Amino acid sequence: MRKALSVGILGLALIVGLINVSAFAQEVNRTISLKRDAKIGEQSLAKGEYEVKYVEGKDELVISQGRRDVLTATYTIAKLDKTPAVTSVFYSQEADGSFHLKRIEFKGKDSALVFENTVAKAINR
Repeated sequence: MRKALSVGILGLALIVGLINVSAFAQEVNRTISLKRDAKIGEQSLAKGEYEVKYVEGKDELVISQGRRDVLTATYTIAKLDKTPAVTSVFYSQEADGSFHLKRIEFKGKDSALVFENTVAKAINR
């Protein structure tokens, strides 16, 4: 009886732990505006409005335009010294004149998405 009760309590603790972990890993959806054509990794994005979807704690995001998922890309998180007042997209210009997306800072968030050594894959649908 005591063993069954211990196993039951352990199982309940595991379930509660999994629920708490999933509660902290929430999906974030934010809109960005690219003012110029840019690349993430080796994938190109035309200027326009996009939705960025990611789960905090994961290292891959999805970029969508309208209802269509366009690409997935890896990213890292960088803590910011102060919270930005507006959402900003930062680029670097390459030797060939193209622009690479380097960082996205979201209004009101204390961290930025950084695209260094990014692996990006186009989503073909």
